Amino acid sequence: ANSEAAKPDAATSAAKPAGPEAAPKSADDATDKKPAATRRNEKSGGSALVTLGSARDRLISYRSVEAQMVETVDLGLRRFRMKGTYLQGTDLKLRLEYDLLVGNTEAHLVEVCDGQILWTHQKIGEEERVTRRNVRQILTAASSAGKTPQNLLTAELGLGGLPGLLAGIQKSVQLEKQWEQDVNEQTFVVIEGGWKKNFRSKFLGPDAAADQPLPAFVPDQVRIYFEQESLFPRRILYLKRSEDGTRRPMVTLDFVDVRWDVELAEDAFNYTPPEKVARQDVTQAYINRFAPPEPETSPEARTEQPAPK
Repeated sequence: ANSEAAKPDAATSAAKPAGPEAAPKSADDATDKKPAATRRNEKSGGSALVTLGSARDRLISYRSVEAQMVETVDLGLRRFRMKGTYLQGTDLKLRLEYDLLVGNTEAHLVEVCDGQILWTHQKIGEEERVTRRNVRQILTAASSAGKTPQNLLTAELGLGGLPGLLAGIQKSVQLEKQWEQDVNEQTFVVIEGGWKKNFRSKFLGPDAAADQPLPAFVPDQVRIYFEQESLFPRRILYLKRSEDGTRRPMVTLDFVDVRWDVELAEDAFNYTPPEKVARQDVTQAYINRFAPPEPETSPEARTEQPAPK
């Protein structure tokens, strides 16, 4: 998956965009009244896991990725859409910018990582917040603590862009099936699964039954549409099951006008936050996650201290 021969060139990707109008909704989504698209070459969850890993490896192998991003959130009575740009370089370099309008409130997010420092600038209405994270210090501290593989660690820490997102899905989702599906004369490889027990327990507790419904604000399943040749994830759906058994997309994340291995501007991953906004360094807060817990001192040990001489 990492070989140069396996990667289509940028022109191939840009010439055949598969945007929101091309990547299909679920055949059994409550919002989709059209006849179901034909599925073929259905495979098991094991095959889906292999596809997910191969797609992530392919993403990491690119020198750069440039795309437009559209995210639609449907919470029933509330629905909004975010649009922005996504740039990915090597060694954790990332730039993500998007705008959002909720009612009369405008929001703007910028995340930029030059491979060393991750800046996050949020502006919601008149309120602004800027945070700084030294990702190398955090990863070093985490590696010293052991246990978590690097790819999953970057996902846990909110690092790594789209490869990190796929790693997070790999960790939290029990993949169940894979199939191929044609949409607008383009073939997609589709994988799907539901949350693993450790993720469900965050909302339901450790003793919840496997069929206990998740809260209304939490989706039940994840579905990803990959281009057949490039394995680029064009659409990621987070689905919610209704009482009648149908499913609807709660969150739809589309990547359009995608190009890879293109030359990016030299300052693409540079960022200087606005001087008027206070900067909060949250590096230590992340490092503290990996500190070993302090040993508890028993009541007896605290009371049975030798008397001073």
